[in-house]
Amino acid sequence: MHTLGTMVRIRVLGTLEAEDESGAVDLGGPRQRAVLALLLVARGDVVPVDRLVDDLWHGAPPARAVGALQAYISNLRRALEPRRAPRADSTVLVSRAPGYALTLPSSAVDAWEFESLVRSAAGTGRADLERALGLWRGPAFAEVAGEHWALAEIARLEELRVVARERVVAAAVASGDAAGAVLDAQSLTRDHPLREEGWRLLALALHRSGRQADALAALREARGRLASELGLDPGPGLTELEHRILTGTVPSAPAPAPAPVPVDTAPAPWFLGRAAELATLTDLMSDPGTPVVLLGGDAGSGKSSLLRRFRRTLHAAGWQVAVGRCPEVDGAPPAWAWVEILRALRETVDPGAEADALAPLLADDRSHAARPDDPSGRFLLHRAVADYLGTVRGHGPLAVVLDDVHRADEDTLSILVRLAQQRSPILLILAFRPDEVDANLENCFADLASLQPTRIRLGGLGPDESAELIRHVSGRDPDPDVLRALADRTGGNPFYLQESARLLDSEGELVATSEVPEGVRDVLRRRIARLPELTVSVLRLAAVVGRESDVDVLTRAAEVGEDAVFDALESGVIAGLLGEPRAGTVRFTHALVRDTLYSDLTRLRRSRWHARVGSALEELRPHDVAALAHHFTEALSAATARQALDHNVAAAAQAADRYAHDAEIGFLNDALRAADRLPPDAAASVDERVDILTELSRTQLAAGIGLDGARSRKRALELARDAGRTDLAIRVLAFVDTPTPWINRRYGEVDTAVVDLIETLLRDEEPEPAVRCRLLVTLVHEIGAEDHERTGAAVREAEVLARDLDDPVLLGLVLCAVHAGTGSPTSTLGDQVIGDELLRIGDRTQLPVFTMLGHHLLAEIASGNGDIPAIEHHMGLQSELADRYRFQQAQATRQMNRAMVAHLTGDLAAAERHYEQGHELMVRAGLDADSVFALAVFTLRLTEGRAGEFEAVIATVDSAATDVLADLHALALLGNGKPEQARQVRRHLRPVRRDFFHSLMMSLRGIVVAGLGERDEAAAVHAELSPYSGQIGGGDTAAFAVGPVDTILGDLEMLLGRTGAARTHYAAALALAERCGCPAWIDAARTRVTTHPSEFQVGH
Repeated sequence: MHTLGTMVRIRVLGTLEAEDESGAVDLGGPRQRAVLALLLVARGDVVPVDRLVDDLWHGAPPARAVGALQAYISNLRRALEPRRAPRADSTVLVSRAPGYALTLPSSAVDAWEFESLVRSAAGTGRADLERALGLWRGPAFAEVAGEHWALAEIARLEELRVVARERVVAAAVASGDAAGAVLDAQSLTRDHPLREEGWRLLALALHRSGRQADALAALREARGRLASELGLDPGPGLTELEHRILTGTVPSAPAPAPAPVPVDTAPAPWFLGRAAELATLTDLMSDPGTPVVLLGGDAGSGKSSLLRRFRRTLHAAGWQVAVGRCPEVDGAPPAWAWVEILRALRETVDPGAEADALAPLLADDRSHAARPDDPSGRFLLHRAVADYLGTVRGHGPLAVVLDDVHRADEDTLSILVRLAQQRSPILLILAFRPDEVDANLENCFADLASLQPTRIRLGGLGPDESAELIRHVSGRDPDPDVLRALADRTGGNPFYLQESARLLDSEGELVATSEVPEGVRDVLRRRIARLPELTVSVLRLAAVVGRESDVDVLTRAAEVGEDAVFDALESGVIAGLLGEPRAGTVRFTHALVRDTLYSDLTRLRRSRWHARVGSALEELRPHDVAALAHHFTEALSAATARQALDHNVAAAAQAADRYAHDAEIGFLNDALRAADRLPPDAAASVDERVDILTELSRTQLAAGIGLDGARSRKRALELARDAGRTDLAIRVLAFVDTPTPWINRRYGEVDTAVVDLIETLLRDEEPEPAVRCRLLVTLVHEIGAEDHERTGAAVREAEVLARDLDDPVLLGLVLCAVHAGTGSPTSTLGDQVIGDELLRIGDRTQLPVFTMLGHHLLAEIASGNGDIPAIEHHMGLQSELADRYRFQQAQATRQMNRAMVAHLTGDLAAAERHYEQGHELMVRAGLDADSVFALAVFTLRLTEGRAGEFEAVIATVDSAATDVLADLHALALLGNGKPEQARQVRRHLRPVRRDFFHSLMMSLRGIVVAGLGERDEAAAVHAELSPYSGQIGGGDTAAFAVGPVDTILGDLEMLLGRTGAARTHYAAALALAERCGCPAWIDAARTRVTTHPSEFQVGH
């Protein structure tokens, strides 16, 4: 790195110049200098190559523009770092994907130093301010002042310069240098005659100089300027100072004037076109079922306008209508659309008996939302919503409208699906943008498919309707060619048409049809630029708050007085950019307006304003924890980190009350980010971090994101270990309360450090029985089948403890661990079927997670037996519960089971499709999806006689259990006629793990042994595989199948010369294959049954 003594210094406050210790630096020609200016405008941020090219050549780059750009970059690097060694990395102009950036301290660029001095000169830092102003040698970025990409930065620096000049005057007045202040203030008012602060300071300085008459004259001049040039009266700062001078009571700072009440200037509703769509909606009012409408349309297509018009139709017919909007910006609590709906309906229909159950959604704080420990709470809350809406329906026909569903969180969609599937006679209307549909919404639409929803897609308005809209908005009757041009450009998009019509009204036909770039945001920017600077600033602050803002919050967060804020908001309403949905609230008329204003803010400004909004919310709406978390996270710095941490933890707790796992995970991750930003003298305690990570791990497991949950727990354990806190380690390891149908680690992988820690705690800490039992359960999940003896001992002790404690929840956790660790379908203390006992525990505790897993384990038994009706029965019940709770792991295993059933019946194409869908769900659930998918496809190729195709694939499979791959690799080699190579890859085998994969892996081993004719192995493999006689190999996983085990046992018997026993097995295999229906398995078994022993060759 350069040292400060030898670093280059760049000046942009005037002509672009650079110098180092040797003197002036040659920056090259105009375009090369423009490259440097572009990077300086970015202030250290990366500027993408595409943007550099586009800006340098004004959107029309030559064919080899990138090469020319690279040459400019190379030249600038040599100029700025002349002593850099050949091939050494640049430390000033660096390459960072996807472009380039400058890495210089603020002292190396005069504009950056100027800003740093101004911002650090708090209050009366007059010397620093004067030093900062002394850096200016002319207009900022003078060489590129006409370039569009420099305008915002130039304007920002000029604004900061004026602010600095005003602060210098204020500091002079405060220090008693009134005479000097007068001179500076006079210069300020000459240069900026419409800035009220300059006039205020001039009058104040004149007054302090004993020149009261001149002070009043200055105020009169300011009043005249504002009236003649803007048609405005002076603001409260000037009027208050004038009053104080006249009464002899000049304070150090005038008090703010009372705020005026905003005037409602919103135009009367006006609606155009959409007759067919409105008729479709109206027809559904007579549908006696549960009509569902999916209303899709691009941004600005008129979805909200159509819904507003239809709501008037519903109200006129006596319908109750409840509207919920999914927030288009971050910061709203989970399930916010339903919060809006329920709170609106509560005003007319008392929730009554449902009030307590609905409290997490109805209460403003958590006083009525004590979180239940059981996973059924999510279901009970969602059922309460559906039941309450059924009660509301009893008071008259009901329509529920969900707007902007493309922004819906998982919990909003879960409640929606629950309500729809209850099939209450409620009209449900969902509005969304088709190009922003994500996987969660796609799944929701799939869940609603059985209700045969009515689909409406809004396109553009036709030519006649487009012309009518333009005439209405612009108040003109333009030439037909102009109307056609605007209709073609906008595609009939109503919002784009309205904005173009407003531009037509303000700037004429030429600008509206030819000068404005093709894009609604550019049209909006053109309109916004015509507003007063202060109005735009307040509108941008409102954009930081969100689509909708409380006026109180805006006035508290703004850096100007209440009058100025109200004036700005009124201007926004008059301009059609804001609406007033209710008293004290403003809302952008369209999300595109808010997005345009927000996206044009610098990150520095965004961060600062988010902090101001957060501070205002703390004072005015302290219970709005999700919004507080959002704003302080967006403003994250060392100064705001504690607020961000505390509010994110509170928001996570609120999300937990609403069983919104995805939202809770997001808030907890943000809390951890905030903890990392705390200054050293206020760092988060280890207890605080461990508690956050433990809750994060618990929530990830509850959501079925197993591997992420394991990683979070590992981080918590590392913190506890580093702090030497065994109590925290026990807290982390014993928290498990949500069993899962799949392992939450990579198969074959053991974290020995965690295992050693658990065993140390069990040995040395003597925890109480319930805690000891939970530690044993965790130990089983960690070891799995990698050490059968240790796992067996742990599950036996855990089951004894759980039964002695008579704790059904603990027993359920233990039984799930028994199955996961040993693969046994029965308990360790008898022959009770675990699946049956889990169903009883689910009934006893009302915890449906145990019911779900009970059905899953019983489906595994049925799958092993090839009992397809029983599989469908139990997996159907499991699937219903998994979907109800959005339990991702269980949804993934259900899809894998669908694939296996298709395999059993011989529909291999369908099986592969289901496996692909299962793979997607496993990826979403954070499981070891790729390895599982590879194994699944291998079983299909084995049935198809195409195992050889996997020879190249096996080498690419990333598995922690590499020994498992040996038999698969050997089968692939056998399929390609390479028996000797197959024997080579099996030289170092280990016993097959005795877990839920035991039947599958033993079956594969049996096929290999028979195929290779390995008589030395055959007897042992036969003995270990024999207990699965009568079953499908791998079927008891409920996910994979390799055919009847008896086919394999028969082949092993033939290898051992036991022909009679082989025929018995083949007959049993044929019966099972025919019951399932897979043609390949039937043919394999029938061939063996009908072939004379002397003609049969094992492995062919």
